[in-house]
Amino acid sequence: MILHRRLKIIFNIFNISISVLVLLGYVQFSQFALANNITYKKMASNNRFELYVNEKYGYIKVLDKKTNTAWLSNPENWRDDPIAAGSMRTQLASQMVLKYAFMESYTVQTVNSYAGSAMKKGLKIKKIKDGFIATYTFKKEGFIIPLSVTINSDYVNVDILVNQIKELKKDKYRLVSIQLLPFFGAGSIKESGYIVVPDGSGAVINFNNKKGNEEYSQRVYGPDYALVREHNVYVTQYARLPVFGLKKGNVGYLAVITEGDSKSIINAYTSGSRTSYNQVFSEFIVREQDSITFKEKQWNEETFNIFENNIPSQTKYSVRYYFLNKDKSDYVAMAEKYREYLIKEKGLKKNNQDQLPVYIELYGGVKKIKYIVGVPRNITIPLTTFKDAQEIVKEVKNLGIKDVVVKYTGWYDNGVFYNLPVNLDPEGVLGGRNELQKMLNYFSQNKTKVYFDVDFVTFRKGSLFYPINVVATKSMKKVPTKLVRYSPATCYPDDDYPVLFMLSPNYVGRFVKSAIPSKLNFTKNISISSISKMLYSDFGTRQINRLQTEKIFEQIVGYIKNRHYNLLLTEPNGYLITNASEIVDIPIYSSKFAIEDYEIPFYQMVLRGYIPYSTPSVNDYSSEWLWKLKVLESGSYIKFTWTARNEDELKETICDYLYSSNYKLWLDDLKKVYKELYPVLSKIKNKKFLEHRLLKEGLVLVKFEGGTEIIINYTSTDQRVYNTVVKARNFKVIE
Repeated sequence: MILHRRLKIIFNIFNISISVLVLLGYVQFSQFALANNITYKKMASNNRFELYVNEKYGYIKVLDKKTNTAWLSNPENWRDDPIAAGSMRTQLASQMVLKYAFMESYTVQTVNSYAGSAMKKGLKIKKIKDGFIATYTFKKEGFIIPLSVTINSDYVNVDILVNQIKELKKDKYRLVSIQLLPFFGAGSIKESGYIVVPDGSGAVINFNNKKGNEEYSQRVYGPDYALVREHNVYVTQYARLPVFGLKKGNVGYLAVITEGDSKSIINAYTSGSRTSYNQVFSEFIVREQDSITFKEKQWNEETFNIFENNIPSQTKYSVRYYFLNKDKSDYVAMAEKYREYLIKEKGLKKNNQDQLPVYIELYGGVKKIKYIVGVPRNITIPLTTFKDAQEIVKEVKNLGIKDVVVKYTGWYDNGVFYNLPVNLDPEGVLGGRNELQKMLNYFSQNKTKVYFDVDFVTFRKGSLFYPINVVATKSMKKVPTKLVRYSPATCYPDDDYPVLFMLSPNYVGRFVKSAIPSKLNFTKNISISSISKMLYSDFGTRQINRLQTEKIFEQIVGYIKNRHYNLLLTEPNGYLITNASEIVDIPIYSSKFAIEDYEIPFYQMVLRGYIPYSTPSVNDYSSEWLWKLKVLESGSYIKFTWTARNEDELKETICDYLYSSNYKLWLDDLKKVYKELYPVLSKIKNKKFLEHRLLKEGLVLVKFEGGTEIIINYTSTDQRVYNTVVKARNFKVIE
């Protein structure tokens, strides 16, 4: 009797231990045994693909008949991973990982689809045309999330059906984000390959690079400026394209985020710390979150998370996986595939140019507080008058430079970053309307194109009819959002920098239609720098999320194009690229995150041969030899940012970063660089990239249409390649 009781107690303890292990994610025994013999059901097929799903656990398999490759949503032997532990192990078997807010403590928690839904019999599969819908029910949290997977002629489409998401326990749990197919196509620790991410110009993360403790995580199109930015994070570049890629062996894919791109984050990890796999995937934000700090007494502070109330009224978040041909699956092929997508889906057109332009950005005027007879006055300081602009172009042309394109910033009333774009009258201290017309006449006679930049987003001063509290975008705290500059030295806000506000997207279109065409009838060339690269929400009374702002900005740019204006875009986000006549400030570097192995000119590979583009202003770089080599590697034209006068007045202004911008300092450099680089750029004019290879660290081969090859040596020693010597920190052209 006593023995029987002891055996019963031991058995109960054993059962409890198993339950605890299951809850913690250490799912073993019978649950794993069920996964040993994975069965798939065919749900759709066409000439290119066969689509399968495991109805119990949601595993997806795509058979690419063209390459005879099976692409899996989850590693089939995930349960044997020697590194993954706890919930990380069950993430290997998941198609989604959810982050949600626990509203009792305002903390963010995580659950995955394997442990939270499939293992609790919460997964239902329904066959539809060309695929299936998998509906995941997370019983504890009360979430119901449908996922649609379909095949097309050359891609697989995966949709999160946002408008069908249900939150049955919203008072307690609220969805924050969804990581979609986090291990789709993941490469194991035994496989060779790499991941491509859109960081700046683009970057490559090699499989198994012994950086498993590092991560790549970037929000597509940069931060939402209506939210508080983390002060201790200093990022040099943003992800401007909604794409990522993976190459494994001799096959690969390019993923394009086609819906919900402005609410997405791209994440990547390599093997070694979390799991034995190399992965890249998209995460979609369902609710934005911010933080608010309360002060208790004098020194005590407590910070809480705050979240959006509602899910966006978006139909779906979508990712297309384009599978690449065997032995043509590198990052050049990925760029070609994205360009093909832009041509077919977004109307990208080839813009052949006879010119070989040098781009020059001129700053007109800037506001500064000056003391006159002891009284502080806010006056406009002229940096480049309209007459100065003529003189600058004349001197540049005298250097033998035929093609000059000018971007004129701060040309209208009160100069840069000050007024709302209400009147757009040429600034008086720059010469007013008469001198502006003389400048236009001169440029026309000398075949010089000038784009007039109008800032339809940022401003410092409201007006009687448009006060800041009414027209500025609001934060989650319902106050006007302030754009602050962060000090590179401290990573904290720079208190000496003037505060900027952003115009609510509700008002941007109004100002654009007021200005175009009536107030800009003297030109057909417009630059819209801030609209090009800034994307943000408005949490005010008439709330607008980033998805809606993206649509508004697309419509605005379409409105301008339909009135037959040429558009100069500045480092544009992907959704605006196809509207550009020309583009400036395309990044030539990545952020160099620790997980990245080397940077590539992915952005330029997409554009080259279709839209002319330039580097960022080269007078911002300290290492001349480096940016010159980057010009050739990326196939970019060069750009300078110049002023003509009063650079000694820039201190304590919003343009204090222009301290070395006087054009006279740079004319000799321009002459030398033009003579050295532009004969090479002439050979590859309007030519696409055919090949880009890292021969070894610091040594790059670039090949363009027509057969021109450039070998670029970033190392400090001479290098022998193809029976030729490339000098240190130099290049060699092979034809």
